Amino acid sequence: NCEIWMINVANRSDRPRHLRMFTFVQWCLGNYAFQLVESAFAHLFNEVMCEDGIIFAESRFWNVTPPGEPMPNHAWDKCAFMGGDFEVAGFDCSGEDFIGMYRSWNCPEVVEIGQCRNSIARGREAVGVLQRNFDIPVGLHRSSVVVVGLAPSRRAAAELVAKYQQEGVVLREFERVREYWDDYLRRVTVSTPSSDFDLSVNVWNKYQAWVTSRWSRMDSYYIGGGSIIGHRDSWQDMLGVLVAEPDWVRERISYLLRHQYSDGGTLHNWDPRTDLGVRTGHSDDPLWIAHGLSEYLRETGDFSLLDESVPFYDQGEGRVYDHLTRALDLALGRLSPRGLPLIMVADWNDGLDQIGREGRGESVMVGEHLCWMLKETAEICQRRNDPARAARYRKAAAELARNVNEIAWDGDWYWRATTDDGEVLGGAGCAFGSIYLNAQSWAVLSGVATGERAIRCMDAVWRELDTKAGPALFLPAYRDPNGRIGIITRFAPGTKENGTIFNHSVAWAVIAETILGRGGRAHEMWHKNSFLTRGRDADYRAEPYVYAEYIHGPDSTRYGQGEFTWLTGTAAWMWRACLDHILGLRPTYDGLLINPCIPAEWDGYRVRRPFRGDVYEVEVQNPGHAETGVREIVVDDKPIEGDLLPIFGDGETHAVRAVMGR
Repeated sequence: NCEIWMINVANRSDRPRHLRMFTFVQWCLGNYAFQLVESAFAHLFNEVMCEDGIIFAESRFWNVTPPGEPMPNHAWDKCAFMGGDFEVAGFDCSGEDFIGMYRSWNCPEVVEIGQCRNSIARGREAVGVLQRNFDIPVGLHRSSVVVVGLAPSRRAAAELVAKYQQEGVVLREFERVREYWDDYLRRVTVSTPSSDFDLSVNVWNKYQAWVTSRWSRMDSYYIGGGSIIGHRDSWQDMLGVLVAEPDWVRERISYLLRHQYSDGGTLHNWDPRTDLGVRTGHSDDPLWIAHGLSEYLRETGDFSLLDESVPFYDQGEGRVYDHLTRALDLALGRLSPRGLPLIMVADWNDGLDQIGREGRGESVMVGEHLCWMLKETAEICQRRNDPARAARYRKAAAELARNVNEIAWDGDWYWRATTDDGEVLGGAGCAFGSIYLNAQSWAVLSGVATGERAIRCMDAVWRELDTKAGPALFLPAYRDPNGRIGIITRFAPGTKENGTIFNHSVAWAVIAETILGRGGRAHEMWHKNSFLTRGRDADYRAEPYVYAEYIHGPDSTRYGQGEFTWLTGTAAWMWRACLDHILGLRPTYDGLLINPCIPAEWDGYRVRRPFRGDVYEVEVQNPGHAETGVREIVVDDKPIEGDLLPIFGDGETHAVRAVMGR
């Protein structure tokens, strides 16, 4: 729970230097959203002071209401701190005293005059500033260590500062961090003809997926994502680390299931410090339990997880298998009279938050997702010797697929949803939002759309939604607010979910293209949307090494600009789209599938991938420049039939050579 800064200043000039160094943090104590929204009021509870060269930052009030209590009435139970390995020449804990009246962060008054005021922040805006004065002779250097963190008490904070005041300890910890990342990044590696693809899959996309798996939406720099663990978000985020860290994912699954109700519903999000959250009624929430569990079981083959007991959030406990089936049974009980899922509060697209408030609006995307998860769970049931339930789920999936195809097909694509009044969203007759991306991609992912219909709906995506950054979420953007549709229409055109390139959805479209066997199109879509490609565009204006939540759409005055980086489910999904679907190394219950879907111009590629305790070093050759298909596989110098690599279970590394073609 601490962050260590190592600062080294060298004097390469021709004269001795006398320098002053000022550390700086702006404290946010207790509750992120409360501190930002009610900042002037929240500052009144701050208690920040410096003792023995360490700044301790505490709050007399924590804006959370524990279960069974009528209102917040507790102090924050943590102490933030800052200390260093140097003699402190001064400090400041009050932001106003450090910055100065009518000043800005660009020119703090204390830095200008060269001496801290030794201010405390009792009921004031809180900062952490420690001053060090030092001399550096010509040719020499001076190092400093600063420790910033969070502890349960002042005593524990002081112990952490004392521990890391020793340079040797700090260097050893830094080496441990380096070793961790070297090991993690080496677990799965790829080598393809595309240097951008390799850099993304091997380093930056992989790293972002790790960050989102741990931080969920708390890595946000905008308030809507702060201080919470999202249910649907976390089930998806963990997919990005499942290949490299199956044991961590197993623990995460149990943690997430503890936030499910006994009727199958779930919290939508919660504060991990208090475990308090909200049950919103989003129609897609229960489905992500099935999605995450089926992915875990295919990767690990660990069916013993299904028999473990996990408590429900409200009352009682059940086996993981019970959690799974209750989630699906709840979803099956929420169908409209004509057999499509009710959207309720909203579905994956939170912006469609008014179309189902009266209990009649429908969601085609949830219908496609539910159909997919029914088939996935039926397979799990069959393997658990529960054939009656498996048959029931397969029958429900077939009926749902038929309903979606008969009701929601609009001629060239699927419409997206209906409102409580029966108005169609995402149909060809709509002036705005006439085609939605997710209704097409999920039709293919789920198997609802097959054959010519699958090709037609994805062709419509290219024809109607293609932009310089990949397919838009829908187009045209809504121009005027519409209270019967929801907040999606209130976002400015081309921003947030209103007609943007919503990168999460682009990943699903990439996978859909690989299912159709169109490797060139899948890679083109990935390339246009990649943060590396976008970072070369002056319009992007966001970090060029991580995915943003969205990119401004064609109807925005800032078309092409990235917004809300880091916090997006794009990271996990796009990484899996590249590994599982473009490179085609996909886990199944019975082995590792090789089914590439690549640009025809690629001569081949290599992948190193762990699977169930073994390591597979795979070389794929493409002498005929095919987009998909494998005609020959050799494992450890022995040809095998089919395209499924066997499970060895010997903990060894196995050499695989696959030749593409039909």
